[in-house]
Amino acid sequence: MYAIEMIDYGDVDVLVATNTAVQPTIKPTQILVKQHAAAIDPYDMKFRQGLMGQEKAVPLILGSSVAGEIVALGTEVDGFAIGDRVAASPHLNSYAEFVALGRKTVAKIPDNVSYAQAAALALGAQTGYQAITENLNSQAGESVLILGGAGSVGLTAIQVAKLRGAGDIYTTAVGEGVNFLKHFDSNFHVIDTHTEQVANMIPDGVDVILDTLGHDSLKQALSVLKPTGRLVSLVGDDDDVRVTHSYLKSNGEQLEQLLQLVSENKVKVVISDIKPFNVENLKKFQMLKHIVGKLVLTFE
Repeated sequence: MYAIEMIDYGDVDVLVATNTAVQPTIKPTQILVKQHAAAIDPYDMKFRQGLMGQEKAVPLILGSSVAGEIVALGTEVDGFAIGDRVAASPHLNSYAEFVALGRKTVAKIPDNVSYAQAAALALGAQTGYQAITENLNSQAGESVLILGGAGSVGLTAIQVAKLRGAGDIYTTAVGEGVNFLKHFDSNFHVIDTHTEQVANMIPDGVDVILDTLGHDSLKQALSVLKPTGRLVSLVGDDDDVRVTHSYLKSNGEQLEQLLQLVSENKVKVVISDIKPFNVENLKKFQMLKHIVGKLVLTFE
């Protein structure tokens, strides 16, 4: 099995290629998937750098997105079959040819959605979908502010909030992200935080805020949150009582709902580049900054 291991915490040079005849063994409630595509997610880079803590023993296999076909099923798994095209977001282990997944995290991929698209959705987009539909439970007519709309979390959250009938939708961005969002859809307001203040652009406040940035951006957002409003932050750096902190809880049913929206062209997936899965390309992709759209590595 070809895989890319992280042999220590640090820069991209800690990523090394390995090849072993051993495949992951699965538990009764798990599914074994042969990988076809994996996305580059900010979480993986932060984990490699040690920014998420350094409790996990190394070497280990990084990676948080899976898109592939089922090659084995645990004895207690139903609803899936060998050969099914599936996607999921595991905590680790996806930078490998084969990945063992908990059945409840796995979603079937519609026929007209590619492996690259599914991998690009697995972590960030699933996080944005879960935040809007579950954590914030945005309702029709409510005004929404998404901090960091050009990222995969924010871009999905914008689209899902719109589908749920949101009123005014605002989002923040900088640099190339501003131009990208303005051309992506004209039905929401883009705030360039390099030149504009959130409080000045939203004088009447908003009902719902999703924070993907933290720090000063979160503090500014709190100034426009209505007294009855709801704010969920994916960045745990504020103890304001109005802030609810959350993180992705991988959910196969929700991911399948999101994949279906993509299949129906109701949610768009933006991919910046696709390259073959190998250690050289993984290092190159993990060194890129300020990319609009997902970077994906394919195993085929």
